[in-house]
Parts: sequence; structure tokens; C-alpha cells
Amino acid sequence: MRVSIDLPDIGEGVAEGQVIEWLKNIDDRVEKDEPIVTIMTDKATVELPSPYSGTLTRQFYEQGEIATVHAPLYEIETEDEVKRERAKPKKKPPPQENAHAPRSQRPLATPATRKLARDLKIDLATVKGTGKDGRITPDDLKIVQIASDEEVPLIGVPHLMAKKMAESKREIPHFSFFEQVDATRLKALHDKVKDEGVKQGVKVTYLPFLIRALSLTLKVHPRVNSSFGNDKIIIHKNHNIGIAMASKEGLIVPVLKDVQEMSLEDVIRKFESLKQRALKGEMSPDEMRGATITLTNFGVLGHGGGRWATPIINSPEAAILGVNKIHKEPVVKNDELILQETLNLSWSFDHRIIDGDLAANTSSTFASLIINPAQLL
Repeated sequence: MRVSIDLPDIGEGVAEGQVIEWLKNIDDRVEKDEPIVTIMTDKATVELPSPYSGTLTRQFYEQGEIATVHAPLYEIETEDEVKRERAKPKKKPPPQENAHAPRSQRPLATPATRKLARDLKIDLATVKGTGKDGRITPDDLKIVQIASDEEVPLIGVPHLMAKKMAESKREIPHFSFFEQVDATRLKALHDKVKDEGVKQGVKVTYLPFLIRALSLTLKVHPRVNSSFGNDKIIIHKNHNIGIAMASKEGLIVPVLKDVQEMSLEDVIRKFESLKQRALKGEMSPDEMRGATITLTNFGVLGHGGGRWATPIINSPEAAILGVNKIHKEPVVKNDELILQETLNLSWSFDHRIIDGDLAANTSSTFASLIINPAQLL
């Protein structure tokens, strides 16, 4: 008997999920409770097991398509039916027609050109030959290859990120604010703490210092740690800071929660643990949601890390801070030109919640913590 299996209710109001990967192919043997397909929702990525043993006979969705909860997802020919089918005498297959077209109908091309077409995965029937009598030449194949655009489906994390960023940019009126900060003392403090971390086997980067500074800034300006909905501003008491980082799946934003309760040492240790789990794909779904503000470090990217950016707010948050790589830059101090360790700040704010005055004061508070980082201890 063939049984249709629906996409189950995964919980938390999820109505749909993207098919990330089919773990079984059509006609594959399936055991009861064996994972069949990987589904990704806005909340989590899960492997769905089969409720029956048998053979997979149909997949209602291709990889990358969106499946609907309580709608058919795949079909299984259950065990009893499979056994009966195997017991039936096999019929001789009908004679096959010649699969090869007559030579006169085949595209004209030399064996070497045909091999090149196979290597390039080009169907000769789609190529117009420019050689004698319409013969296809290697140059014809190269023209086709250059003209062919590659289609890359967005699946999994990249698909979710594209969806969320488009919604955020469409719904939130972004307002950007930039500031350049003297990071000389921050660099000195980091180097000192980093040396101590080496002794204790703890890796110390700049991000925990910035996370701690952001949390202290939110204590001064709590409205920045908020979200907008139903004509109301929700000011969050917990500082759940999302940290955007690259992974093999794409851009991810693990969340370090309750930072307002942490010391600098706590932030250093918990951030490093979270980062390692994130890069290994070992985070729980809870560690990927619930952010109230996001910090993104684009200083690790590109040749020089860039100088400024206009990061997109991670809806429904009200702000995001982008930081670049600390770098030496000539500045004028006391009428003298000096080289200074400099950190550039690139903020984006939800202008429905945060006006220019609050944005400037928020950045100023954060900058003062970077200039005098002893306050972070």
C-alpha cells in the first residue's frame, strides 16, 4: 500500500519549511524511523524520520522548494506491498526502440568536438554550427559556454538570509550613522588580556570587548535595545546580542544572551564557546534566535577589511553595528599629524524608533568606551 506522508507541524506557529536535502532517493529502501528529508524553517533545521518501512516512491518537492505544513511531502510503498510485488513473476520488458537518432538527424561534429561538448555538458542539439554544412566546431561550443548563465539555487541558510534581509529592508526605514574612534587604548588592553588568555588556553579576539561595550551602551540608551510592532515600541531588558559570522552554510547570526549580566571575562569565554559551536554547526535552535541587537564585523573580509558599510537591520531589531578592522590612520591631534590606531563604526538604526539625536548619542557613548576601555573591566 502506498502511503502519503505530510509535512508535520514542527511547532511554534511554523506554517512552511524549505526542503534542504533529500536523504533518500526515489526507489530507495527505507526503514522505520530512518531520516528521509532535511527541512529548514525560520526556527530550526530538522531531519524528519519515516513512520513506516518500505520504499520511497515519490517526492512532492524538489530540493530548495517550500513545503507546506499538513500537505503531502513524500510517498512510501509500505513493507507488505513491497513483499507482494517482489513475489509476482517478472514480466519480460517490451522491446526497446533504438534510442539513437538516424545519423542524418544527428548534429554534425567531429568526435573531438563531441567529447568537448560532453565535458562542457552542452547538448549539441541546441548548438548552431558555423562550420561547413552546419558542422559544429569547438569555437561554437566556447561561445555557448560564455553565453550560458549559471543558475545557483538559494537553499538553507542563504535562502533564509535573503528572505529576512529583503523583508527588513522593505519594512524598516534605515538610518545610518558613522563615526571614527581612537582605539589605541583598546588595542593595548586587548593585547594584555590576550597574553593572559594564552596562559589559560583561551583565545581572545576584539569582538568580546565590542560586545561588552555595546551592552554597556544599551544600559545608557535602552530604547536602542528595542523592536517595533503594532504601533508599539517594545524595549527589551535582556541584552541578547547577535554576532554575524561566516560559516560553511553561509552567513549565520548566533546569539549571546543576557550579556547585561556578564563581566568582560564571562563574555570572552562564552563568546568563544558559542563561536566554536556555531562554526561546527553544533548550536541549538535556541542559540540562533531571540537577538535584540546585532553586531557585525566586516573587518575580517576583503583585502583591507573595508572602512565603512551600511549593514541591514535584522528585523525586528531596531539597530545593528558594523565595525571594521582596527588600523593605523593619520589624524591631527593638538595641531600635529600622528598615526593612530583607529576603529570605524557603521551603525544602522530603525528611524521609526531612533531619531538622529539618539543615534548620535548612542554612538558617542559606545565610542567613549572604546577610547577609555578600562570601563569594560
